[in-house]
Amino acid sequence: MNFKWYLCNFERFISRVFVVVVSLFTLFAFTVYGDENSYQLTKMAQLDHKLTSQPKWQQFIANPSNTKQHFVISESGKVYLIDDDEINPKAILDMGTFQQQGSSLFKLTAIELHPNFSLRDQVGYRTFYTAHIENINKKSKTKRIQERAENLQLSFDTVITEWKFSAVNHQKVDVNSKREVLRISVPDNSIVIKQLSFNPYIKSWNDNFGLLYIALNGDEKWSQPLYSGVILRISPTKFGLRSFTVPKNNPHLKNNQIHDAIYLLGGQGVEQFIWPDKNSEQVLVSHQYNKKHLLSFTEGQYDWRNSAVKNVLYEGKDAVRDMLMYQGRQLPLLRSKLLLLRKKGQHWLIDALAFNLSDNQTIRDEKKSQLVWQFTSQQLPINSQVILSSSHDGEIFLLEKNINVLFRLAQQALVNESVVKDSKEDNVIEESTFNNGIFILLLLLVLLGIIFYWFTRNRHSVKKVVRKQFASLELSESGQEIGLYHRHQQHTDTIINIADIVSSEIKLNKQRISVINAQPGHGFNNDREQDLRTVFSHEKVDKMVEGKVRQISLLLTDTRKNSYKVCLYMRKGSNRITKKSYVKVVDELIEWCWLIGGELNPDDTGKREEKSVALSKQKAEIKPDKNNSPLHNQITDIRPVEPKMLSTNDSVTDGASLVLDNVNEGQGSAELEDEDRSEENNQAEQNNTIDTELVNALEKLVNLKQQGFLTMDEFTKAKENLLKGVLEK
Repeated sequence: MNFKWYLCNFERFISRVFVVVVSLFTLFAFTVYGDENSYQLTKMAQLDHKLTSQPKWQQFIANPSNTKQHFVISESGKVYLIDDDEINPKAILDMGTFQQQGSSLFKLTAIELHPNFSLRDQVGYRTFYTAHIENINKKSKTKRIQERAENLQLSFDTVITEWKFSAVNHQKVDVNSKREVLRISVPDNSIVIKQLSFNPYIKSWNDNFGLLYIALNGDEKWSQPLYSGVILRISPTKFGLRSFTVPKNNPHLKNNQIHDAIYLLGGQGVEQFIWPDKNSEQVLVSHQYNKKHLLSFTEGQYDWRNSAVKNVLYEGKDAVRDMLMYQGRQLPLLRSKLLLLRKKGQHWLIDALAFNLSDNQTIRDEKKSQLVWQFTSQQLPINSQVILSSSHDGEIFLLEKNINVLFRLAQQALVNESVVKDSKEDNVIEESTFNNGIFILLLLLVLLGIIFYWFTRNRHSVKKVVRKQFASLELSESGQEIGLYHRHQQHTDTIINIADIVSSEIKLNKQRISVINAQPGHGFNNDREQDLRTVFSHEKVDKMVEGKVRQISLLLTDTRKNSYKVCLYMRKGSNRITKKSYVKVVDELIEWCWLIGGELNPDDTGKREEKSVALSKQKAEIKPDKNNSPLHNQITDIRPVEPKMLSTNDSVTDGASLVLDNVNEGQGSAELEDEDRSEENNQAEQNNTIDTELVNALEKLVNLKQQGFLTMDEFTKAKENLLKGVLEK
């Protein structure tokens, strides 16, 4: 039995153990919590005991970079950091300092973190976006979206702004990074941006990654599309001089009456939207439509102004104040259910609704939400204003805005666990400890199974490398910038100024074969081009056996020491992962080396040799004897041999003799046509003809060397024999 047989059987054993452990873990969880249906609010933090003024909280969001940190924003434009259940009394950002003079209105309404907020060296790292409303600023040069109609007075601007945290202090916002993405002019200050969101299920290698969805509420009294209750979809990344771009797959691009950035319109009082399923791009919208409170599905192609909403999940008399899909672990009975926060009379309620996107409208109408928990007046005051949110690990948090208290929703059994332990006798405590030990052991087995499975699945994955790195680069029309693209991406992910690049490295199979930077001797010239082509040619000749990987990558470094890896070519065995061919990638890399060499190190970058051409039509008519056989067959004729055999077998020498024969024939015909031609003119024509034929023969030798069929010594000997043959004639 060989090693592969043992490995295969070990993987099967681990898979079976993993299934058994998961089943036991699930059974254990439902045994513990299956009979528990009561919940408890646990106070996590008092958010105003260190603040100098009473804030009006607007939104609460988890920090993906730190599980113990959260961000909370106030209506006045301040962003605070909650660290380990304590609020920092000093705001990490005060947008009020940027309020325009003379403006009587400034209200911060939404905040959202970029999907790559916690991913170092990725586009969007430490980046977040805010939305606020202010008096219209006609002097602003930011791209503005608005409707134009008679008697429509636009007095306010809703503004989306991009910010970045400091590279030195990750708990401080760099105010110099402030960049306005867009402005939306509105006629009423009640029309505000309710929500900013990125689809949390879209990954960086997907086409729609990094698209920002913007909920702008409206009212049925407004006939203009933009103010009818819309969701807009844009790419907030700066592209050239444009502060944002519109995706090419937005549903209303062909309609001249509707702005290209609009994704959904006619929703009227749009309050909130979420993505209920990771395998679908359908959006669930919470909105007030024709005085009804609805939860409606949409993919953006519908116009709800003229046609009634058809795909409705929920319709109720009471407004849905907040909603979220629970994906935590501490409340197993609520897992993957839609939680609805409502207020009925004087009490706050949480309902749970289970559904499938594949269900038709009849099945959905039959499914009713179930009451999970009703808050008592002792838990939440009658006049409470509640914000529902989730933590980094998906657990439920509630922020009460009147008493400024942050709560966590937990299972009743978990909350009372410490009290129960204190009241039990020693033998009960020992039994509980034993049960906890078994549970921890099972959990460790699960983790080991997952790690082993993930390792065996990804250890030989080359697609993971291609997805992680950039897949191509494109030079701008101005020639001053390059755009980097991820795989299957149609829009530029990163734009780099060529002037900011300080180093360019080419790697073949993870081995560095070329470096261009500003240091002496690290430029580019014709000799280095030939050496580079030789290396690629030798690699091309090697046979791609099963499991062998061939990779060409480009590593760029800018002035800020940011590195950008571009995987231009990837092949494993007979399967090529990337799109472009090997030869095309090599040619494009050579062009890039000449370009970046001239930018980074012009002193050590020589002048590129151009292919010689015939100087006149008469010279072009004199053609050498062409050999149309493949280059690998021609090499046997040109490769130098022993001096005794060279005069009879070397085709290059024969070619030189043919050149001289043509010269003699041309000289004889010239004397017959014009006997008065001087001896000096005849000699000049003879020299020009020999030069043309000699250049063509030399070009043939250079071409063979570039393709890797001649070594440097063989090339030198063949060139000497060619010149020697011409001179002897």
